Amino acid sequence: MEYRLSHRAQNLRHCMMDAFHLRDAKDMIFFNSGQPAADLYPRALLRAVLDELLAEEPQILAYPGSQGDEELRKALAERQNRLDGGADIRAEQIVVTNGGTGGADLLAQLFIDPGDTVLSETPTFPETLDCFAKSGARLAGVSMDAGGPLPDELERLAQKCRPRFFYVIPNFQNPTGRCTSPERRRAVAEIARRYGFFIVEDDPYRELNFDAAPPPSYHSLAPDCTISMGSLSKTIAPGMRIGWLVLPDELVERAVMTLKATALCYPALLHRAAARVLEHPQFDAHVAELRRDLKRRCQLLTGLMSAQIPTGWLTWETPLGGMFLWCRLHGGVSAMDFAVRARDRWHVAFFPGVCFTPNYEGEDFSLRLTFARQTDAQMAEGVRRIVAALKSFAAN
Repeated sequence: MEYRLSHRAQNLRHCMMDAFHLRDAKDMIFFNSGQPAADLYPRALLRAVLDELLAEEPQILAYPGSQGDEELRKALAERQNRLDGGADIRAEQIVVTNGGTGGADLLAQLFIDPGDTVLSETPTFPETLDCFAKSGARLAGVSMDAGGPLPDELERLAQKCRPRFFYVIPNFQNPTGRCTSPERRRAVAEIARRYGFFIVEDDPYRELNFDAAPPPSYHSLAPDCTISMGSLSKTIAPGMRIGWLVLPDELVERAVMTLKATALCYPALLHRAAARVLEHPQFDAHVAELRRDLKRRCQLLTGLMSAQIPTGWLTWETPLGGMFLWCRLHGGVSAMDFAVRARDRWHVAFFPGVCFTPNYEGEDFSLRLTFARQTDAQMAEGVRRIVAALKSFAAN
């Protein structure tokens, strides 16, 4: 039988990251998983609140509405306002989505027509860009340095392309681990106001600071031109698939209508359980332990690399939070060639930098390592394999 696929389905771009996931590969050590280790999930807390809900609130298993559980939206608003002192978010502005990617997909449905331009930092998280590309967006990247996106380049593209929005990850960015400076945030907000586009602020890593808290959000600086995205995938569990958007009041009804047409309603039990976890006195202690563990893992990885990798072969930017280490190869070694050889011959997997570019161009000598999921022994063995792969290139 011949299948007549829609133009949208036919034009879906292949995600380059898929070639490096290899979940079932034996003896593979993974530096490519952007999620916490299983022992960092608050399992006891989740079990307790689920048992309580099923025993005391059986109605939670009935059909709910489409915007997201009200108790969860209130808990999210309260926590975001507490973490980000300049924010003034109300539960009524929040629409809960199927993870952070569900929020990106909803934004694409709300804002993007085929041929519209969407700007993003480059490098950035590619699976969000896939959501925008699926709706026909033309993607263009704004280069970054250690301080965040470059304002002059953003303004040049804003003049040229009239973008629908600018997608950013301001805190402990995926893949670079960078935190955008307060000065850059103010400059980006001013450009967004001047040229009339939204900043889409994706902030799933805000609570993963190793020491000092990150600067005030774009939303607190420029609520009139910012749409915030969030997720509980890093602080509770990715399998719960809970994300959210903070929208201007006038867009909430349209967003809920769009969600209702595609998903009808949300998983009420998981939403209410997440609310109870966020409200629980033990949750702050859980997040503090998560931060400590990620900081320790980062120090372990960079310490192993410093001790074993010869000077001048590979350098990296040490992050102040999150779970990513952005590295640069030297000596003309292609990151794609290096990643393929390391995967196939040495059984260690990570993503080359080109995977994180809007149009899969550039970052030829960059790669991303994650430090959130391995055991200490796996991390030590993984670094040994990376060094062996580097030496195999040096010998050529």
